[in-house]
Amino acid sequence: MRRRLQRHKTLEVAATAIAAFFLFLPVSEAAPRQLNCTLTTLESTADPNFTEVESRSIAITVDQAAKTIAVSQEGAAQALDHVTFSQLTINGYTNTLSLGMDTSSGDLVLQSYGPNSNKTEFGTCNLE
Repeated sequence: MRRRLQRHKTLEVAATAIAAFFLFLPVSEAAPRQLNCTLTTLESTADPNFTEVESRSIAITVDQAAKTIAVSQEGAAQALDHVTFSQLTINGYTNTLSLGMDTSSGDLVLQSYGPNSNKTEFGTCNLE
């Protein structure tokens, strides 16, 4: 009887874990999803000691089904190439912009590349 109860408890825990896994999967994986993000820190590669606090809003549109990411900032949208999705991260880049995001926390890194200046910005996205 004790062995049967232990097996039942093990099956119950496994079923709960599986249900939790599916509960936290993105519901709208098939539909594009817009994330509202705030960039909070700016660093410049021209001066390694330069760090600035900022509060700049950007929107990131993610479409896992189409494997696309678009970054909208200052009234302009830029589609990223070389897009990858994993359980932990979302990544994409072009010749002038790269994005990396942690899907569990919403933390992101946005890097802009120009002829005489490169900058790295850190921020957070609202994942709700």
